[in-house]
Amino acid sequence: MKNNGFFRKWAAITAVFALLLYSQPGVALQGGSSVLSLTAEEIQFIQEHPTINLGIDPEFIPYEFFDSDGIYKGIAADYLSLIAEKTGLVFEIARGLTWSQAYENAVERKLDALPCISKTAQRGKYFLFSDSYISFVRVIFVNKDNTTVNSFEDLNGKSVAVQRNSSHHSFLLDYPQIEPALFTNVEDALHAVGDGTQQAFIGNLATSNYLAKANGITNLRYIPISNQETQYLYFAVRNDWPQLVSIINKALASIDEESKMAINDRWISVEKSADYAWILRLILICSAVIALISVVSFFWIQKLRKEIHTRKKIQADLEKAKREADEANQFKTSFLTRMSHEIRTPLNGITGMAYLLRKTELTLTQKMYVDRITQSSSNMLGIINDILDFSKIEAGKVEIETASFSLDQVVQDVINIISFKIEEQKIALRLEKDPSVPNWFLGDAKRLEQILINLMNNAAKFTKEGEVSLKIRLMTKENDRYQINFAVKDTGIGMSEEQISKLFSPFIQGDISINRRFGGTGLGLSIVKNLVDLMGGDIQVFSTPGEGSTFIVQLTFPADTQKEAEYQNRVKGDQLKDIRTLVLDKNSASIGMIRNYLESFRMTCELTAAPLSALSMLQSANGQHAKPFDLLIVDYETPTENGFQFIKEIFSNPRIAHKPKVIMMLPMMREDLFDLLDEHHVDIGIGKPIVPSLLLNGILDIFQVKAVAASKTPEMTAEERTAFDKPYCVLVVEDNMTNQMIAKALLEQSGLTVMMAENGKVAVDLYMQNQKGIDLILMDLHMPVMNGYEAASEIRKISQTIPIVAMTADVVSDVKEKCDQHGIHHYLTKPFDPAHFIKTVHAVLQSASPAEPEAFRILNADVGIQNMGIGKDLYLAILNEYKTENSNTASRLQQAVKDGRFDDASSIVHKFKSSTGSIGAKPLYELSVLFQKALKEENLPAIEQMTDEFMQMLGTLFDEIQRLQNTSA
Repeated sequence: MKNNGFFRKWAAITAVFALLLYSQPGVALQGGSSVLSLTAEEIQFIQEHPTINLGIDPEFIPYEFFDSDGIYKGIAADYLSLIAEKTGLVFEIARGLTWSQAYENAVERKLDALPCISKTAQRGKYFLFSDSYISFVRVIFVNKDNTTVNSFEDLNGKSVAVQRNSSHHSFLLDYPQIEPALFTNVEDALHAVGDGTQQAFIGNLATSNYLAKANGITNLRYIPISNQETQYLYFAVRNDWPQLVSIINKALASIDEESKMAINDRWISVEKSADYAWILRLILICSAVIALISVVSFFWIQKLRKEIHTRKKIQADLEKAKREADEANQFKTSFLTRMSHEIRTPLNGITGMAYLLRKTELTLTQKMYVDRITQSSSNMLGIINDILDFSKIEAGKVEIETASFSLDQVVQDVINIISFKIEEQKIALRLEKDPSVPNWFLGDAKRLEQILINLMNNAAKFTKEGEVSLKIRLMTKENDRYQINFAVKDTGIGMSEEQISKLFSPFIQGDISINRRFGGTGLGLSIVKNLVDLMGGDIQVFSTPGEGSTFIVQLTFPADTQKEAEYQNRVKGDQLKDIRTLVLDKNSASIGMIRNYLESFRMTCELTAAPLSALSMLQSANGQHAKPFDLLIVDYETPTENGFQFIKEIFSNPRIAHKPKVIMMLPMMREDLFDLLDEHHVDIGIGKPIVPSLLLNGILDIFQVKAVAASKTPEMTAEERTAFDKPYCVLVVEDNMTNQMIAKALLEQSGLTVMMAENGKVAVDLYMQNQKGIDLILMDLHMPVMNGYEAASEIRKISQTIPIVAMTADVVSDVKEKCDQHGIHHYLTKPFDPAHFIKTVHAVLQSASPAEPEAFRILNADVGIQNMGIGKDLYLAILNEYKTENSNTASRLQQAVKDGRFDDASSIVHKFKSSTGSIGAKPLYELSVLFQKALKEENLPAIEQMTDEFMQMLGTLFDEIQRLQNTSA
């Protein structure tokens, strides 16, 4: 009896224990019977607004979403159901909107409330928030193979995926060192991290984890964000309806804990129904397990100790292997950096001396030798750049920039660079651009140029006869976003299917024989593929052995609508439609494209391939019943005796009374012909192949009676180089004697005074002695005694405003970031192109000159709109709020500096700078970074100088915001 009583007591205790562990609460969603105590004002509000229009995030599982039948479900939906039951309000869900659209509609009060949203300072400008009703966790998702990101601090300097207009987007705006990559929905962002396009994603743990599993993205891991407070969700209500917030809060407060737990269990917990037979079985199993554990515990403890010891050893081995891999990678990077510097430095001497030599009196043969030296140096630099670019891509350090660019200028630059290769191969180059393709876009022009140069150089290298062509076609257009095809076709050796399959692998060139015959690193196409992928595009290859190859790159760019509108106004204005044009060109493809260009300019034209026919047409057009030709476009190579002789015949022919204006199309690599235009009655020369905007500019210049006889790419003239507003003095800090000589010669030829320093210590001493006389410092970074970084830091203690330009051959390491840290904000890479070198010096000196204050803009609205991922109307509203919020920043900061409260001043600047960078005021943001550093270091001379500069720049920014608001009103 005693034993039976003991067993019954033990069974009862065990049953209670098991029930406490495993039983689940019910899922009924009844909200209780409590009655809301509403004020007369709240009752009146419900009567006046019985229906509340809501915007939701349709993919915020499990908080709110539409199921496959289009039914609104989730935690927020259940709470809304209870609130509706208690208040009598009807909640109408807006359908067919993304979260970004729903958020913007709510900001503009097209919707009344958002039922499931976190609270941020940014959102507090537009909404009133209810009490919180559920919490969530914000985490970082990365690819499992990504070992570079293990904490939130590792995201500094990286691009991080985030859903546009989410709380996580607002959260990232407080960290300007992290670049947000905005996605419309979470799935796309998670896919981007999964396939390696993005390094990380920040989002809600529950939602993101659910969507990753639902979409089969299994190669992700998440990292908690340390020191993060718990995040809560609220109802956000338009800020002119405080009564609705009060009603919702009362309804939420009246919901009993049992109902809240039921909602939570329905969507987050795993449900289990009460099954007493199952519980009894569980009791028996637990008893057996307890008995088993009692018997074998000692054995397993010993085994676990051995396992722990083994795992510790494996972990130690893994950590050692990781250290060795990191050291090997660091050694590789260090080697590439050293190699780059050691090769680029003498290469700069070769290219610079060749440039200076070409400026002297040389025979034609000597000039040809100098050209070969320049071209060989360029080829060598191309090989180095291929290796370095591949290294950057491999390390994930290549970033795609967004800026306004002219597509025609990119194409012209590509033609200029590859023309030598085309001429060397003695093949033809053809360009066809669809007139419906705009000219001005937003994107990374340098990367597009790199893609096209690699493809066209490759095409020319493998083509011994025939031609290389570049065709640019418009595929689709959607909301000012243009999908464009760039097709590079050659008539070269072609490729087999096996060779195509290996084409984009690094260091591989089809087969060994190709490598021996044609040379190269085998990296060009691998770099092209990676860049195209980074730009969100696609590349295809079609090839037939012995017939040639075609590479088709498909990229999408948004148009720069403002600049494109200005360009189209010039193209489609009335000033060209009455100009009658005759085109003489024996090449049928070329003449056809010129006709397309002229017709897109709304010009009338007639075409001929025969010089005698052209003469006859010019004579006939001078009769009484025909309008004479206003413009003659002639190919230099079409007339047998050459174009100049043909033009001479026209101007000496008495039967052609009305002499047309003349544009001559000149062959590539014949710069000598440009010098002969004036003496042969040619108004302007344009290098082939013809780029549409250059042809348009030439025609406009001619008929506006503006003398133009320019070569293919406009370079800075001697007059422009010396067009400084005062005699500037430049301090050149360089330890290499050859580079000293080159820099000194180039600067003095441009009318500048030059001082030389062989190391950083001498430079600092010279600047201290001649502070008022030096206007610019060109600083090499690697020197004996004192390097460029140390010298710049010492000079910055003396002056925060003197422009310092880095001259370095080191392009692998994060040189730009390191330069910024030491007060060097301009950058020149060796070997530098002499014309680019002078243009950079000219631009820096002129921007630093107080003679041109109007040329300096603080605010870039396009960058601000892109940073925030919002529309222009909302951006203008934010600018207005920014002005209001910072209306007393200047006075508060001035007073803190005056009182010597530098910590307070630093806090003011810190709070100010992040929002300033977000709205697109980069110059003021950069000054704020330097100012905060000076305040922390209590650098009194720098603080005094930068306080005045900060106040002046802030005032200018407010003026620019006001002008932008006035023009948009």
